[in-house]
Amino acid sequence: MEASRHGMAVLAAIKAMGESLTRAEASLAEGYGLDLAGLDAEIARLCAAAKVAPAPMIPALRRGLEGLLAQVERLQADLPRPLGPENPP
Repeated sequence: MEASRHGMAVLAAIKAMGESLTRAEASLAEGYGLDLAGLDAEIARLCAAAKVAPAPMIPALRRGLEGLLAQVERLQADLPRPLGPENPP
Protein backbone atom coordinates (compact mmCIF):
# COMPACT_ATOMS: atom_id res chain seq x y z
CA MET A 1 0.00 0.00 0.00
CA GLU A 2 2.76 2.46 0.94
CA ALA A 3 4.76 1.51 -2.17
CA SER A 4 1.70 2.15 -4.32
CA ARG A 5 1.24 5.59 -2.75
CA HIS A 6 4.89 6.31 -3.45
CA GLY A 7 4.48 5.35 -7.10
CA MET A 8 1.36 7.49 -7.46
CA ALA A 9 3.16 10.44 -5.85
CA VAL A 10 6.04 10.06 -8.31
CA LEU A 11 3.59 9.96 -11.23
CA ALA A 12 1.93 13.12 -9.92
CA ALA A 13 5.32 14.82 -9.59
CA ILE A 14 6.24 13.81 -13.15
CA LYS A 15 2.93 15.22 -14.40
CA ALA A 16 3.52 18.48 -12.51
CA MET A 17 7.03 18.76 -13.96
CA GLY A 18 5.61 18.19 -17.44
CA GLU A 19 3.11 20.99 -16.89
CA SER A 20 5.91 23.29 -15.73
CA LEU A 21 7.95 22.44 -18.81
CA THR A 22 4.92 23.11 -21.03
CA ARG A 23 4.62 26.57 -19.47
CA ALA A 24 8.36 27.09 -19.99
CA GLU A 25 8.03 26.14 -23.66
CA ALA A 26 5.17 28.63 -24.08
CA SER A 27 7.13 31.38 -22.33
CA LEU A 28 10.14 30.77 -24.52
CA ALA A 29 7.96 30.83 -27.65
CA GLU A 30 6.59 34.21 -26.52
CA GLY A 31 10.12 35.57 -26.23
CA TYR A 32 10.54 35.43 -22.47
CA GLY A 33 13.77 34.28 -20.86
CA LEU A 34 13.93 31.13 -18.80
CA ASP A 35 15.69 30.30 -15.58
CA LEU A 36 16.23 26.56 -15.65
CA ALA A 37 18.50 26.50 -12.59
CA GLY A 38 17.78 23.42 -10.57
CA LEU A 39 15.92 21.58 -13.34
CA ASP A 40 18.61 18.91 -13.58
CA ALA A 41 18.51 18.29 -9.82
CA GLU A 42 14.72 18.05 -9.78
CA ILE A 43 14.65 15.58 -12.65
CA ALA A 44 17.40 13.56 -10.94
CA ARG A 45 15.17 13.38 -7.82
CA LEU A 46 12.26 12.15 -9.95
CA CYS A 47 14.47 9.48 -11.52
CA ALA A 48 15.73 8.34 -8.11
CA ALA A 49 12.18 8.18 -6.76
CA ALA A 50 11.05 6.19 -9.80
CA LYS A 51 13.80 3.61 -9.19
CA VAL A 52 12.20 2.57 -5.90
CA ALA A 53 8.59 2.57 -7.11
CA PRO A 54 6.68 -0.71 -7.24
CA ALA A 55 7.43 -2.86 -10.29
CA PRO A 56 3.91 -2.65 -11.75
CA MET A 57 4.24 1.13 -11.95
CA ILE A 58 7.56 1.12 -13.82
CA PRO A 59 6.08 1.25 -17.35
CA ALA A 60 3.94 4.31 -16.53
CA LEU A 61 6.85 6.00 -14.78
CA ARG A 62 9.14 5.27 -17.71
CA ARG A 63 6.65 6.77 -20.17
CA GLY A 64 6.33 9.85 -17.98
CA LEU A 65 10.08 10.31 -17.67
CA GLU A 66 10.56 9.77 -21.41
CA GLY A 67 7.97 12.50 -22.00
CA LEU A 68 9.94 14.84 -19.73
CA LEU A 69 13.10 14.03 -21.67
CA ALA A 70 11.39 14.95 -24.94
CA GLN A 71 10.20 18.24 -23.44
CA VAL A 72 13.66 19.10 -22.11
CA GLU A 73 15.21 18.28 -25.49
CA ARG A 74 12.71 20.60 -27.23
CA LEU A 75 13.50 23.36 -24.76
CA GLN A 76 17.21 22.86 -25.28
CA ALA A 77 16.80 23.07 -29.04
CA ASP A 78 14.75 26.26 -28.78
CA LEU A 79 17.01 28.10 -26.34
CA PRO A 80 19.06 30.89 -27.88
CA ARG A 81 22.74 30.05 -28.11
CA PRO A 82 25.10 32.36 -26.21
CA LEU A 83 27.44 34.34 -28.43
CA GLY A 84 31.05 33.31 -28.34
CA PRO A 85 33.80 31.75 -30.42
CA GLU A 86 31.71 28.62 -31.02
CA ASN A 87 28.54 30.63 -31.77
CA PRO A 88 29.42 33.85 -33.60
CA PRO A 89 26.63 36.38 -34.31
